[in-house]
Amino acid sequence: MKLQNKVALIATAVITGTALVIASPALASKSHPKITSTQKTATTATPTPTPVPPTFGDGDGDFGGRHGHGRGDHNRNFTPITKTVTVDVPATGTYQLLVTEVKPANAPTPPAGAPIRPDHSFTVAVTGTGSQTITLNLPHPGDYKVSLISVVSTQSVTVPATN
Repeated sequence: MKLQNKVALIATAVITGTALVIASPALASKSHPKITSTQKTATTATPTPTPVPPTFGDGDGDFGGRHGHGRGDHNRNFTPITKTVTVDVPATGTYQLLVTEVKPANAPTPPAGAPIRPDHSFTVAVTGTGSQTITLNLPHPGDYKVSLISVVSTQSVTVPATN
Protein backbone atom coordinates (compact mmCIF):
# COMPACT_ATOMS: atom_id res chain seq x y z
CA MET A 1 0.00 0.00 0.00
CA LYS A 2 1.39 3.38 -0.89
CA LEU A 3 2.17 5.98 1.76
CA GLN A 4 -0.44 8.30 0.31
CA ASN A 5 -3.18 5.66 0.70
CA LYS A 6 -2.12 4.93 4.28
CA VAL A 7 -2.31 8.63 5.20
CA ALA A 8 -5.75 8.92 3.59
CA LEU A 9 -6.99 5.85 5.47
CA ILE A 10 -5.71 7.17 8.81
CA ALA A 11 -7.21 10.61 8.19
CA THR A 12 -10.58 9.06 7.33
CA ALA A 13 -10.50 6.98 10.52
CA VAL A 14 -9.65 10.04 12.66
CA ILE A 15 -12.43 12.11 11.09
CA THR A 16 -14.97 9.30 11.52
CA GLY A 17 -13.95 8.72 15.14
CA THR A 18 -14.15 12.44 15.94
CA ALA A 19 -17.59 12.70 14.33
CA LEU A 20 -18.86 9.77 16.41
CA VAL A 21 -17.51 11.26 19.64
CA ILE A 22 -19.13 14.60 18.92
CA ALA A 23 -22.42 13.12 17.74
CA SER A 24 -22.85 10.46 20.46
CA PRO A 25 -23.97 12.83 23.27
CA ALA A 26 -26.41 14.42 20.87
CA LEU A 27 -27.77 11.04 19.84
CA ALA A 28 -28.08 9.86 23.43
CA SER A 29 -30.05 12.85 24.65
CA LYS A 30 -32.73 13.30 22.03
CA SER A 31 -35.47 15.48 23.34
CA HIS A 32 -38.91 14.03 23.04
CA PRO A 33 -41.73 16.23 21.83
CA LYS A 34 -43.96 17.40 24.64
CA ILE A 35 -47.61 16.50 24.35
CA THR A 36 -49.75 19.53 24.92
CA SER A 37 -53.36 18.61 24.89
CA THR A 38 -56.20 20.47 26.47
CA GLN A 39 -58.47 17.46 26.40
CA LYS A 40 -58.14 15.16 29.41
CA THR A 41 -59.44 11.60 29.43
CA ALA A 42 -60.13 9.64 32.57
CA THR A 43 -58.39 6.29 32.79
CA THR A 44 -58.43 3.64 35.45
CA ALA A 45 -55.17 1.93 36.16
CA THR A 46 -55.09 -1.72 37.05
CA PRO A 47 -52.34 -2.38 39.57
CA THR A 48 -49.75 -4.83 38.32
CA PRO A 49 -48.93 -7.60 40.75
CA THR A 50 -45.47 -7.55 42.25
CA PRO A 51 -43.46 -10.44 40.82
CA VAL A 52 -42.26 -13.03 43.29
CA PRO A 53 -38.51 -13.64 43.03
CA PRO A 54 -37.40 -17.25 42.61
CA THR A 55 -35.87 -19.12 45.51
CA PHE A 56 -32.65 -21.04 45.09
CA GLY A 57 -32.28 -23.05 48.28
CA ASP A 58 -30.63 -22.04 51.51
CA GLY A 59 -27.17 -21.53 50.00
CA ASP A 60 -25.33 -23.67 52.54
CA GLY A 61 -23.52 -25.70 49.91
CA ASP A 62 -25.84 -28.68 49.69
CA PHE A 63 -27.49 -29.95 46.53
CA GLY A 64 -30.51 -27.68 47.01
CA GLY A 65 -28.34 -24.54 46.94
CA ARG A 66 -26.74 -22.88 43.93
CA HIS A 67 -23.22 -24.17 44.33
CA GLY A 68 -22.90 -26.40 41.27
CA HIS A 69 -22.95 -29.69 43.17
CA GLY A 70 -25.26 -31.45 40.78
CA ARG A 71 -28.97 -31.61 40.22
CA GLY A 72 -31.14 -29.81 42.75
CA ASP A 73 -33.39 -32.78 43.50
CA HIS A 74 -30.81 -34.66 45.59
CA ASN A 75 -31.78 -32.72 48.69
CA ARG A 76 -35.50 -33.34 48.43
CA ASN A 77 -37.14 -35.99 50.52
CA PHE A 78 -38.35 -38.73 48.24
CA THR A 79 -39.92 -42.09 48.82
CA PRO A 80 -38.00 -44.89 47.12
CA ILE A 81 -39.98 -47.35 45.06
CA THR A 82 -40.02 -50.75 46.75
CA LYS A 83 -40.04 -53.89 44.68
CA THR A 84 -39.62 -57.48 45.90
CA VAL A 85 -37.67 -60.18 44.09
CA THR A 86 -37.34 -63.86 44.94
CA VAL A 87 -34.01 -65.64 44.40
CA ASP A 88 -32.78 -69.17 45.12
CA VAL A 89 -29.61 -68.85 47.21
CA PRO A 90 -27.23 -71.86 47.25
CA ALA A 91 -26.23 -73.32 50.63
CA THR A 92 -22.51 -72.66 50.17
CA GLY A 93 -20.79 -69.31 49.67
CA THR A 94 -21.67 -65.66 50.20
CA TYR A 95 -24.01 -63.90 47.77
CA GLN A 96 -25.25 -60.44 46.86
CA LEU A 97 -27.84 -59.09 44.47
CA LEU A 98 -26.42 -56.83 41.77
CA VAL A 99 -29.15 -54.38 40.69
CA THR A 100 -28.40 -52.58 37.43
CA GLU A 101 -30.58 -49.89 35.92
CA VAL A 102 -31.16 -50.80 32.28
CA LYS A 103 -33.29 -47.83 31.26
CA PRO A 104 -35.02 -45.09 33.25
CA ALA A 105 -38.75 -44.65 32.67
CA ASN A 106 -39.59 -42.23 29.84
CA ALA A 107 -35.94 -42.04 28.77
CA PRO A 108 -35.56 -40.65 25.26
CA THR A 109 -33.95 -42.82 22.62
CA PRO A 110 -30.34 -41.69 22.25
CA PRO A 111 -29.34 -40.44 18.79
CA ALA A 112 -27.28 -42.69 16.54
CA GLY A 113 -23.60 -42.52 17.41
CA ALA A 114 -24.19 -41.21 20.94
CA PRO A 115 -22.01 -42.68 23.67
CA ILE A 116 -23.46 -45.63 25.54
CA ARG A 117 -24.99 -44.72 28.88
CA PRO A 118 -22.91 -46.12 31.76
CA ASP A 119 -24.46 -48.70 34.06
CA HIS A 120 -25.90 -47.42 37.31
CA SER A 121 -25.61 -50.34 39.72
CA PHE A 122 -25.77 -51.11 43.41
CA THR A 123 -25.60 -54.28 45.47
CA VAL A 124 -27.83 -55.68 48.19
CA ALA A 125 -26.57 -58.18 50.75
CA VAL A 126 -28.31 -61.58 50.74
CA THR A 127 -28.62 -63.60 53.95
CA GLY A 128 -29.96 -67.12 54.27
CA THR A 129 -30.18 -70.00 51.84
CA GLY A 130 -32.87 -71.44 49.63
CA SER A 131 -35.74 -69.32 48.32
CA GLN A 132 -35.30 -65.76 49.64
CA THR A 133 -37.61 -62.78 49.06
CA ILE A 134 -35.67 -59.51 49.09
CA THR A 135 -37.15 -56.01 49.04
CA LEU A 136 -35.32 -53.54 46.82
CA ASN A 137 -35.51 -49.76 47.30
CA LEU A 138 -35.27 -48.43 43.76
CA PRO A 139 -34.50 -44.73 43.23
CA HIS A 140 -37.01 -44.12 40.41
CA PRO A 141 -39.21 -45.91 37.87
CA GLY A 142 -37.49 -47.73 35.04
CA ASP A 143 -36.19 -51.11 33.92
CA TYR A 144 -33.71 -52.95 36.16
CA LYS A 145 -31.74 -56.18 35.86
CA VAL A 146 -31.21 -58.18 39.07
CA SER A 147 -28.41 -60.77 39.26
CA LEU A 148 -27.41 -63.08 42.10
CA ILE A 149 -23.62 -62.93 42.29
CA SER A 150 -21.15 -64.88 44.36
CA VAL A 151 -18.86 -62.76 46.55
CA VAL A 152 -15.32 -64.05 46.21
CA SER A 153 -13.59 -61.29 48.17
CA THR A 154 -14.44 -57.98 49.80
CA GLN A 155 -12.15 -54.98 50.20
CA SER A 156 -12.55 -51.57 51.80
CA VAL A 157 -11.13 -48.60 49.91
CA THR A 158 -10.81 -45.06 51.25
CA VAL A 159 -10.44 -42.20 48.79
CA PRO A 160 -9.17 -39.00 50.40
CA ALA A 161 -10.89 -35.72 49.57
CA THR A 162 -8.99 -33.37 47.30
CA ASN A 163 -9.20 -29.62 47.53
